[in-house]
Amino acid sequence: MNRPSLIIGAFLAIAAAAPFAAACSGDDADRRTVRIVQADDACTPGVIDAKAGEKLRFEVKNEGKKDHEVEGIDGTKLEELLVPAGRTRKIDYTVPGKEGVSKIKCYIPGGSSTIIEVRASGQAADAGDEEEGDGGGAGTRITDKTPLDTIHVRLSDYKVEPERPAANVSGPIKFTAENASATEVHELAVLRVLPDGGFENTGEIEDLDPGTSGEITLDLPAGKYVLACVIVPGEAGSKVDHYAEGMHTDFVVP
Repeated sequence: MNRPSLIIGAFLAIAAAAPFAAACSGDDADRRTVRIVQADDACTPGVIDAKAGEKLRFEVKNEGKKDHEVEGIDGTKLEELLVPAGRTRKIDYTVPGKEGVSKIKCYIPGGSSTIIEVRASGQAADAGDEEEGDGGGAGTRITDKTPLDTIHVRLSDYKVEPERPAANVSGPIKFTAENASATEVHELAVLRVLPDGGFENTGEIEDLDPGTSGEITLDLPAGKYVLACVIVPGEAGSKVDHYAEGMHTDFVVP
């Protein structure tokens, strides 16, 4: 093939690929980047102003010494995202199509927490109600494997009471939680104790209304754990930090 043919061929290839490149990058171009900074005492900003239906990209930077998490609460569809100390991670979120407030919890499991409000103004052109999120999820140990052991846990105000203080084996373990409270929403988080004393949230049964139950199966290695409720003020109508009220107990996986 002569040189003019090569040039024409290359031009045609680029022209053909251009629509696909635009399609792949269009969503990125449409998203506004919002930076969230995590410190060991709090997360900032506390309020994010947005337009109804706006597409956001949260760029979450952990400047603390402990691992943090962010997740949507009270109906906000943002999956749990683990941000290790010193790292930055991104997660996409689309604001609901109507005016209102969505809540995001930014926290250290068993430690400090901040409720970030996303305040939407106006109404999206399509007046849709959908909101969407994407993320890595903190509960990476959730599994579909057949459980080798089952632990029943009773939740009350403000106690976590497993039927026994240790599992029989490591590996897939099913946790069933019953909220025995008459008035309070509770949850069960299975926190793995790390060498530095921090926690890894391996998975949780969220937002159990009074009198309801739930279950989760986690693939857990041997080690020390804490079973806890990590609901904080402003979440699920709570006025107190459930963990700080004593709602946690030690647990062992052999």
